[in-house]
Amino acid sequence: MKYHWMRMLFAIVLTWMLVPPVWAGDSDAEQAVNMEKTVVTATRTETAVEKLPVSVTVITADEIEKMPVKTVDEVLDKAAGLQIRRNKGLSNTTSHTTIYMRGTGDSSRVLVLKDGVPLNMAYGGSVSILNTLSLENIEKIEIVRGASSALYGSSAMGGVINIITKRPTKKLSGSVSFEGGSLDTYIGNASIGAGTDHYAFRASAGHKHTGGYEYYENEDWKDYYEKPENDLTNVSLGGDIWLGESLLRLDYEYLLEDSLTTTSTQYDSDQTNNDYMANWSVPLGSRFDLGIKAYYFDSDSTSEARKYSSATGRHATYYYDSSIPKDEYGALIQVDTEWGGHRLSLGSDLKWAECESEYAYAEGDRNFSGKQDFYSFFVNDEFAMAQDRLTLNVGVRYDSWENHSGEFYDTTTDSMITIDYPDKSEDAFSPRAGAAYKVNDKFKLRASFATGFKAPSLYDLYKSGPHGSTRFDLANPDLEAETMTWSYDVGFDAKPNEHLSINITFYQSRFKDFLGEKTLSADEVPSYFTPDEGMAVIQSVNLGRVDIYGVEAAVEYKFDSQWSVFVNHTYNVSTIESYDEDPSIEGNELSYTPRHMTKIGVVYDNPELFTLGVYLSNVGERYGDLENSDDKRLEGYQVVDLKVSRKLFKELEVFGYINNLTDENYKEYYTTTNPPLTAMVGAKYSF
Repeated sequence: MKYHWMRMLFAIVLTWMLVPPVWAGDSDAEQAVNMEKTVVTATRTETAVEKLPVSVTVITADEIEKMPVKTVDEVLDKAAGLQIRRNKGLSNTTSHTTIYMRGTGDSSRVLVLKDGVPLNMAYGGSVSILNTLSLENIEKIEIVRGASSALYGSSAMGGVINIITKRPTKKLSGSVSFEGGSLDTYIGNASIGAGTDHYAFRASAGHKHTGGYEYYENEDWKDYYEKPENDLTNVSLGGDIWLGESLLRLDYEYLLEDSLTTTSTQYDSDQTNNDYMANWSVPLGSRFDLGIKAYYFDSDSTSEARKYSSATGRHATYYYDSSIPKDEYGALIQVDTEWGGHRLSLGSDLKWAECESEYAYAEGDRNFSGKQDFYSFFVNDEFAMAQDRLTLNVGVRYDSWENHSGEFYDTTTDSMITIDYPDKSEDAFSPRAGAAYKVNDKFKLRASFATGFKAPSLYDLYKSGPHGSTRFDLANPDLEAETMTWSYDVGFDAKPNEHLSINITFYQSRFKDFLGEKTLSADEVPSYFTPDEGMAVIQSVNLGRVDIYGVEAAVEYKFDSQWSVFVNHTYNVSTIESYDEDPSIEGNELSYTPRHMTKIGVVYDNPELFTLGVYLSNVGERYGDLENSDDKRLEGYQVVDLKVSRKLFKELEVFGYINNLTDENYKEYYTTTNPPLTAMVGAKYSF
């Protein structure tokens, strides 16, 4: 029934798009803005979209305002080709949010940047603070699809997402907003900024709270389970200082997540981040520009775990206390120049990361630590030919890294275990080439070829111990880097008239040494480890070859300055071609990668009346494991979200929105259900 409704709605939207427009066309100013859209992420320099050989999406602050969203991942979920999995809604900790792009099957294969600085942590390989970032601070989000290791190195295999934050303005401005609604959820934000000709500042703060919901079905939700609670707090300070012709930008962000999850074990957890960033831009004469970015991320995750006792009816049985401090610091140095028709960028990215994991059990301690150092050099060249109709982009990057100082210490058994893991060095050479050919002002062809890689995480290399109540993770210090041996895409961007735009891309890629999980038999587990009875022992291993191909198609139609609609569809096949540890699953699909995904949006924007945005997402069936087990097959689903807002006067806006309008009962993870229908109302005052 759900798919019948989906097909009807799809037909209605397409019919609507084919109706000749009878309203007035876009203003000249709006057309100019559309023609001049630029991005920095695709080439690490400001480049017009029409010159890029890759598929790019830009989500602006104005577009985010119209969306029924609370967090960054919900914004990304509206974009073509992106799949977001946060299976317990806002009550899930932000470190458990996953981002899939182009069927690569894991968040660690998508690189996330904030103002050009990588947020993926060496500890786990993915982003742990994504949803603590306030939407109020975002100027725009740039999404570049496809292999980008030639510019950004490790993890940039599926693509790159760059969250670009708002900068201070010289005019005094700010806003205050509050919203509240279902599941005991409320969100508050405030910001202010001002400046002069020589300096400017911006400060903001926000807080989110949710009371959660029962995410297990029927009898799986026990009487002594409790709805999860989650609090997110962020404070951001930024300043711009003009020093002659140079600009120095300084940023500090404090992030705190406090969560309480109670099932058979109660986890009272905190994650704290103190992030420092500096960005210095200075011209070197008339031909060269130098940019230096430096950062330091100080993160600490703590948790108190207590098991439920049926004798007392309380979660009071000591399980463990944990602390996981993580530190990352680095520098990005880049020189840009234009010479003889070439736009040349060259530079170096440096990163040093270290972590400790300290677990105190009743029986003793289980700790590990490790470090990872990266040294990278890149060069990228963009030049035009054929009377500027053909733009070529070529580049290459060399990465060298060392995993070292890996140690493991365990006193939870009768005999103390101490392991000093051997140091290990690897490197990667990542070329790329692309071409964009402007057939005319309305049609562009593009193609690109690239390779990529992902270094193993410190967790997979050195962590051994329980992961929840049913799993025991075993370290693998022999892991090799995953390699995307080749990847290409071809496509076109068309704008037949000022109302209609069409984008279609075919992509294909191949991976070797793809990282997967192996369930170990009892005789494969070292004798000095003693997992609890019933625990599956899991080890990350390099398994073999994976092939991925697919098509992304997107259509957008703007009837006039008020009405617009978009439809996009992604068809993706991610197949395990060889799997040395278990040949029986060769030919299976990667877990959590649907073959079909469709997104539709309709926006009506009339400042004199109201603004309405309706968004529909349809995701096809997927499997929750590499074995493609029937009991872990997830049915397809579709979700409708809606937001309406109205300005009561120039400074004050009121709004309301509904997520999961049809109250769809669906799962993004095979054990838990996603949130039911939720509604929020709020107001925002701007000055």
